Amino acid sequence: MRISKYRKSDLIDRSFRMTVTSTTLTAMAPLIATLVDGLVSSNILGPDAFIAVSVTLPIVNAVSVLCMICCRGGSMLAAGQLNKGDEIKANRIFTVALSSAVIVALAVVVGILFRIDNISSSISHSPECAAYVKEYLQVILVYFLVVPFNCTLNDFVTQGGNPQLTTRAVAAGCIANVILDIVFIGLLHWGIKGAAWATVVSGLINIAIQLPFCLKGKGQFRLAKTKGDLGNILWNNLKHGFGFNIFYIVVNGFMFLGNALVLRVAGVEGLTLFDVCLQIQSSTFSVTVGLCIAGIAHVSFMRVSGDNNGLRRILSNTGTIVVAFYGTLALLMIAFPGIFLRIFGLYDVVDIAMARRAFACYGIYYFCFCVAAVYVTVVLQLAGYLGAKIVLIFSMGILAYLGMFGLSFISANAMWYGLILGGVPVLLASFGYGYWQHVKHPEYTQFTLVDKYPNQVKFECSLDYERRHVEDFKHAVRVFADACEMPEKTYSSIIETSGILYDNALEHKPKHLKYMDLALSEGGDYFHLTIKNCAKPYNPVDQGIIDTKSCGAASIEYRFMFGMNFISIKWNKNQ
Repeated sequence: MRISKYRKSDLIDRSFRMTVTSTTLTAMAPLIATLVDGLVSSNILGPDAFIAVSVTLPIVNAVSVLCMICCRGGSMLAAGQLNKGDEIKANRIFTVALSSAVIVALAVVVGILFRIDNISSSISHSPECAAYVKEYLQVILVYFLVVPFNCTLNDFVTQGGNPQLTTRAVAAGCIANVILDIVFIGLLHWGIKGAAWATVVSGLINIAIQLPFCLKGKGQFRLAKTKGDLGNILWNNLKHGFGFNIFYIVVNGFMFLGNALVLRVAGVEGLTLFDVCLQIQSSTFSVTVGLCIAGIAHVSFMRVSGDNNGLRRILSNTGTIVVAFYGTLALLMIAFPGIFLRIFGLYDVVDIAMARRAFACYGIYYFCFCVAAVYVTVVLQLAGYLGAKIVLIFSMGILAYLGMFGLSFISANAMWYGLILGGVPVLLASFGYGYWQHVKHPEYTQFTLVDKYPNQVKFECSLDYERRHVEDFKHAVRVFADACEMPEKTYSSIIETSGILYDNALEHKPKHLKYMDLALSEGGDYFHLTIKNCAKPYNPVDQGIIDTKSCGAASIEYRFMFGMNFISIKWNKNQ
């Protein structure tokens, strides 16, 4: 039995939008730097400077990815420990994540510093370009020392319940990068080094905005001594971080191999077009990462709390955004390649016919890659098929490169169609694999592969803050109580407690929010009431609004997750 009356999507949609915005900007932070540097350098310093930034992009991405592997998985695990009330374990995870990211960054900086001449010449097509690469790298090494602190603060502040702060910090850093690029390159004439220094300063601004929040004790994570579980924590951080960042690993490998192949087959003109596509990818791929992180976190939370309606709403939102965003981008790349060339100041530098072909093929490939990435993360990984996710994502990158490599023997024009050979089949294979698992396990829904909820009596609703349908709500709870043979004392306590929390939420709610969500279920030895509302964090138990004695409840738990106050109350069925 399941009753659902007046259930609205306002609360879930707001929470999802807020988290997606934060996680997307967080993912964008390490990548937006080179995008802005390439854009400004191209328009002010010329094509060689643009190519220099573009061929350095995989190195910058690699450092960012390594730091994110150390931090991102740890932030999710630490948030899970906070939910369990284990702050000590959460702080140890935070400490290991930050320490490992710093060590990785230091190792990379030392390695590049001693081989900077060899690296600059090996990834460049000319001595002029190599000089630009060396100048850029010499300063960007400073940025590599900033990246681990950026990644750690962005991920842990977001998962610690304050995604708005991360959003403001990352946005401020990105805006500063754009302004400082123009000032350092265009006004002060620092050349390509100016682009790198703008990136360094933007990273420091990001840190400066978030660090006071943590130092003042408002954040939920602290540095802590690790005990005998250091190796286990590090392994779990890296394992989960690798799973969340598999896309970056594949994308980065494809950049390295693709740059060399395109330069050999299509020359500098083809490399320029390929690098424009990579810059477009760099500026937009954060949406995929943001959707994956926000989607998997929300879906996991909805599954644990038994909110199947909210869960399906999250999946619907995730699928709609990824298809609409990357579908629109692919259509723009196919229909209007000249727009992108003009943005980078390259319209008169390359052949427009080649640009149409390259942009169309890359747009289709990129759409397939992003849709598949979100699907296999939010759906397959959550259903326990992490291995399938890794195989499918790696397959798309490998097949796209092999397709380009094979068709390059026919002609430079034919080479671009290899991207489609890698993208479309693997996207179809991803959906096919999901459907095959559905056939094997009928308890999964066809698209979501979400575990079937156990049969139980459950009542869900959204109460508006204008006090309409309050009597309908009480009547529905009465029907629920009769169906479950609930004691009258428990029924009265549930109605009274719901009213108290409703009035309290009404006092704290944002002006534009109209509803709060309630769910009442019977399971095991308890009647379980959960209430979700959006506001600033406040714990009704700590504030003396409710307690187990006044409610006659067996337990009351409070969590602040994804911008929502989540209150869970259980009454013993036998009391």
